[in-house]
Amino acid sequence: MATLTTNIDRHLALITRKTQKLHESSKTSRLKSRMTGVIDFVCRGVYYVWRNHHYITFAKMANMGIANLEFKLKREKLLSRPYKLKIESTNICNTKCQLCPTGIGLQGRDKGKMSFENYKRLIKEIKWHTVDLDLSMWGDPLIVPNIYDMIRHAKDNGIWTYISSNLHAFKIEPKRGETEDQAMKLVKSGLELMTCSLHGATQETYEKYQPGKKLNTAIDKIKHIIRTRNAMGSSTPAVQLNFVVTRVNEHEVEDFKKLAEDLGCKAVISSASYNVRFMDQDNQLQQLGLADDILEKKTKEHLNNWMPRDTEYVIKPYLEMSNTGRMPSSEFNGKKPFDCSWPWQSSVINWDGQVVTCCGSFDPKDDMGNVFEHRFKNIWNNKSYRLARRSFRKELDSEEAGSNPCTNCPGYML
Repeated sequence: MATLTTNIDRHLALITRKTQKLHESSKTSRLKSRMTGVIDFVCRGVYYVWRNHHYITFAKMANMGIANLEFKLKREKLLSRPYKLKIESTNICNTKCQLCPTGIGLQGRDKGKMSFENYKRLIKEIKWHTVDLDLSMWGDPLIVPNIYDMIRHAKDNGIWTYISSNLHAFKIEPKRGETEDQAMKLVKSGLELMTCSLHGATQETYEKYQPGKKLNTAIDKIKHIIRTRNAMGSSTPAVQLNFVVTRVNEHEVEDFKKLAEDLGCKAVISSASYNVRFMDQDNQLQQLGLADDILEKKTKEHLNNWMPRDTEYVIKPYLEMSNTGRMPSSEFNGKKPFDCSWPWQSSVINWDGQVVTCCGSFDPKDDMGNVFEHRFKNIWNNKSYRLARRSFRKELDSEEAGSNPCTNCPGYML
């Protein structure tokens, strides 16, 4: 049965990737775009339900259906709840990834870890509508000592779980006095999927993105996790290797796919976020007030240093900015080139309980409310959230916009 499930899962994933590409290539024709859009939506829905079928109840299925309908209608006040959540276990990290706000030393919210007691109270509230849960955000979850208990608690409450890690906090040898190492704990926790962030197939490219770190060390840890999982007779966690395509590593895409295959993992090749929204801010996220020409030069240099030459891996606004150096702004208020589903289907809860609309929100000024002070369902439909949704179909005035993170976002936080 495990083999059958894996094969079906792999085939569905392949079909989904093809329907997404078909939809993207059909956008020049309105009729074709609508038809391929429906096909893609149905295929992705079938894949998502199949992947999570062990965790889906009637209530969750009904909520998902309503959420998807409300997303298509762009409703502001929702009957549904998000069925995909990110709960940040910690925002503490131990590496300096060069395209990450945490990695380059920007100071957002205070550093910390979510307590297990707060986490359990939160799971109790959101478990009826949450299908899958990501315990990663701006830090590395393996830094949190009780991350394995957090994963197991979610699984025991009927939620599919995922983490992303750079593996630097992972230890192959068990702690002194313990018989189980971290790989065994990962398997026993019931974790479904784990992404290991590498972004390089050689030491040379790997350390350009993660300075001072060793690729071979990470690979040894991946081998240990897979070897332990197989020895324990488990099919989980599935392990995938992440490769964000940049100027420094684009020549290694095929080598990286081969590396992943040799390790028995899936390679995830993705576009980078260049975080140009921070170009006119200092490390404390205070505005620098740079002159237009200086800011444009700084932005162009940043993009041209990191953007791959292969434009397949670059979203359109970045291509425009690499030429002009200007950050698009008001043109996206009320009109989004990317049909982002975050404000309808997903949400992020930071380690301190603060809720934000998406995984790109780093600045505390984007906060929508705190789940340790108010129930999540009340935050989900508060004024800030409703205005965020409104900005997808109607321009907000200056008073409504305020510091709402969705107002001038194209649907992909730049």
